[in-house]
Amino acid sequence: MSKTEEAQVKKRVTVTRQRGGQWFIFEDVPAWVCPHCGHRYFDADVLEAMENRMKSTPADARPVTAWAISLSEKAS
Repeated sequence: MSKTEEAQVKKRVTVTRQRGGQWFIFEDVPAWVCPHCGHRYFDADVLEAMENRMKSTPADARPVTAWAISLSEKAS
């Protein structure tokens, strides 16, 4: 195992994804996190599970309220 791989810390994180105009928020996602920069790495089976769950609304999903705010006019 390289020094870089040893530095990764296994954590549970929240991941947001967008597909077909819908947002999905995944909680308690297992990830390898770099303690230096915070970059997150996911195992292939975790990525596949998230992709599969976004194909339809899962029975255990709950709606959340959120505000979508554009800063395009404020950024200039």
